[in-house]
Amino acid sequence: ESGAGAMAGVVVPVALPAFEASTAGAPLTARRNYPRSRPGERGAQLLRSGRPASSSRSRPGSGSGRQDGEESFNKFLNRTAPGQEDLKENIFDKSAVEPYRHEAQYMATHISIVPPEGKLELTLKDRRNRPLPATLRPQALDVLEHSLRCIERGGRAPTGHPADQFYDEAAARAPPQPIPQATQKLENEFLETLEQSLRDNQLLPVMWDQYAKRAEELLITMSLEKVLRVLKTFVLARYRGPDVYTLIGSELAKEIRGASSARLCQVLHWLSRAGLRDQTLMTLTGNETLLRLHDDFVLDMYIEVLNVHAKLDVRNPRLVSAVLRDLTPHFAELSREQVCSIAPLTAMNVLSEQSRIAYLSRCADLGMGLPARMTRPEVLRQFRLLEDCLRLDYHPTTLPNVVQLWLANLKQEADAQDIIEPAPLTLVEEDILRILREEMDIAVTPSLQDGILTLHLVMGKAVLEVLDSHGDHYVTPAMGGQRLLRADTKLRQRLLWRRGWRVLTLDEDEWTRLKDDIFKKDLLEAVLTGHHNPGSRRQLPPH
Repeated sequence: ESGAGAMAGVVVPVALPAFEASTAGAPLTARRNYPRSRPGERGAQLLRSGRPASSSRSRPGSGSGRQDGEESFNKFLNRTAPGQEDLKENIFDKSAVEPYRHEAQYMATHISIVPPEGKLELTLKDRRNRPLPATLRPQALDVLEHSLRCIERGGRAPTGHPADQFYDEAAARAPPQPIPQATQKLENEFLETLEQSLRDNQLLPVMWDQYAKRAEELLITMSLEKVLRVLKTFVLARYRGPDVYTLIGSELAKEIRGASSARLCQVLHWLSRAGLRDQTLMTLTGNETLLRLHDDFVLDMYIEVLNVHAKLDVRNPRLVSAVLRDLTPHFAELSREQVCSIAPLTAMNVLSEQSRIAYLSRCADLGMGLPARMTRPEVLRQFRLLEDCLRLDYHPTTLPNVVQLWLANLKQEADAQDIIEPAPLTLVEEDILRILREEMDIAVTPSLQDGILTLHLVMGKAVLEVLDSHGDHYVTPAMGGQRLLRADTKLRQRLLWRRGWRVLTLDEDEWTRLKDDIFKKDLLEAVLTGHHNPGSRRQLPPH
C-alpha cells in the first residue's frame, strides 16, 4: 500500500495481462491497485523468461536450483554484454563494424562489363640488331648510346668537394698529368712572336687575325701567367676582334682561383684596359679578391680595384663595400701619386658620399693642380675634368669650405693658364666633313675647344661624335646582340649635354662599310634628322 500510495497520480500506459481481470470491474480513478504475487509464482515467471532468480528464492528448492540460476545468468551476459567491437570511446562514435552492416546487400550484385570490340590490332617491331643506314642515323644517336656520366655512382665525393663539380673517382686517384714539352715549346714560341711583333710595331689587322686564330688553339693549355701575357699583347696592339677577348676571359675564369694577390690586380687592370665586361668573370675575381683583402693588400691595390669597377661599370657590392670601409680612414694619408691614381670616373661613380668628401678634402690639403703653371699637363687636366664633373654632373649635399675654395682656385687658374690645342680630325671625320660641306652644303666647324673637352664636327649647337667600336664600346659575351658604351664615353656625352650641346653619334665601322657618297649622304641625313638606328645594318651598295 505504501508503494501504491507513492505511485498515486502516475499514469502507466503499459497494460499488464496478469491483473487485467482483477481491475475490470473497478472504477477508473487516479488511484491504482497493483496485485500482490507469491514468491513461488515470481520465481517461476523469471525462470520462464530466462532471467536468473535471486539466491534467496533458490534456497527453498534443492541445490540444482542454484546451478540452473547461474547458467541462466551466464546466458544473460552472453546475450547483453557488449563485445570488443561494440566498445566506443564516445557515445556518438560509430562502432568498428558499422561500415560493414550493409555489406551483404552488395555482395550478390551483378557487375556489368562492356564486351570488347570485335577487332584485333597487331604492331610489328623489328628488334633484330641491324645497323641503321647512314641516311637514317641521326647525328646525336652516337652520344645518346653512351651512358650518362651523372648516372655513374661508383664512389662518393670526399668531404669538402665542391657540389657543382663532378667527382671522378678514377681521375682523382690518378696523379695530374703534366703538359707535354712539345706543347709548352709551342706556347713559348707563340708568346715570343706576339711580343716581338708588338716591339717592331707590326700591327697589321690581317696578321693579328692569324695570331687570334692561333691563340684559340693554344690558350686551353696555358697557365695564368701566359694567358695574361697574351691578353696584354692584344690590348697593346689594339686588336678589334671580340672573340679572342671572350675566349681569354673564359680561360682566366678557370685559372683565377690559384692566383696571388698581385696577379689578381694585374688581371683586373688588363681586363679594364681591354674593356672585357663579363659579369661572371668579375664575380669570380671579386670573390677571390675579397678573401685576400686583409692578407697582403696595400693601398695601391685597393685603388686599382676601385678604378677597374669604375671603368668596366660593373659592381661587386660586397667587395666595393669592404674596400671603401678599409680605404676611407686612410684617405688623409694618401700621397700625391696615390691621389692622382684615383680616376675622376672612380670618384664620381664608385666612391660613396663619405669617401668622396674624404678624398676631395685630401686633394684640397695637398693643393692638387695648384699652381697651374707648375703642374704637369696630364695631371692638371685630370683635376680639371674632376672639377667639371663636380660642377656639372654631380650635386652633393654639402662640400667643406676648403674643398670649395680649392675647386674655385683650380678653375680660375686653369682657365687662364692652361691652353689646350684641339686634337686633329681622324680620317673618318675628314671624310664626313667633306660630305657635309660638298654634298649637303652644311656649315661645319671642324674642331672647337670647350673647356677641357675638344669638339669635332660642330654644327651650331649640335656636335657629331664618331664612336670607335674598340675604344668606345665594351667587349661582352653577347657582342652580336648588344653594344654597350664605355663608362668614360657616357661621362663625356653627359658633360656635353650639361653644357648645352646636342650630341649626335655615328659608328665608325658603319661609315667605313659605305663606298659610295650617295649612301654616305643618306646616312648623314638620317643621323641629322634623328631617324638613324645605330644597331641596324644598312644595305650595302652593290659592288
